Amino acid sequence: NAWSRELGLDGKFCFLYSGSMGLKHNPGLLLSLAEKYRHDTDVKVVVVAEGSGADFLSEKAKDLVLQEALIVLPMQSAERVPEVLATASVLIATLEPVASHICVPSKVLTYLCAKRPLLLSIARENLAAQTVNREGAGFTVEPNNCEEFLAFADDLRQNPERCEGMGSNARRYAEEAFQIEKIVDRFEGFLRRVL
Repeated sequence: NAWSRELGLDGKFCFLYSGSMGLKHNPGLLLSLAEKYRHDTDVKVVVVAEGSGADFLSEKAKDLVLQEALIVLPMQSAERVPEVLATASVLIATLEPVASHICVPSKVLTYLCAKRPLLLSIARENLAAQTVNREGAGFTVEPNNCEEFLAFADDLRQNPERCEGMGSNARRYAEEAFQIEKIVDRFEGFLRRVL
């Protein structure tokens, strides 16, 4: 698409994180991912984010060793989000252990619509992790398990068929679960019961 071509990402295998990124999102995992693939010019770790975690990665991306592998960009306009997500080969979300028990990252719901496999560093009991695991839409690892995170990343890098299958599973789930008519009916039914 136009966005990927503008950034020289067309034809690259892109691990992509999009959305807000604080330190609770463990940017160190993305740094480790970029370090792992720093010698593979066909792989890019793309971070489209704002926040303290994005600032941390932006500083690290200045290192000559990582300049080619780690690309940190500001948030993009709403009109460009479909192109950003379509540029991904794998979509990444991370959440620290404490936050994993109280947050369901909304970016995961958006990711499911993009027909791409997900790689989540998030507690397995988190609703987002349960959904991804149940639907076969990607891999989840416990927060701070960098070794397993990198192993699953490599599995996806080496298996285009698995990526395609998981991406299709993600999109199928989104099409079934996010039907606005059904959601409105349920919401209205709830309101009727409460009132």
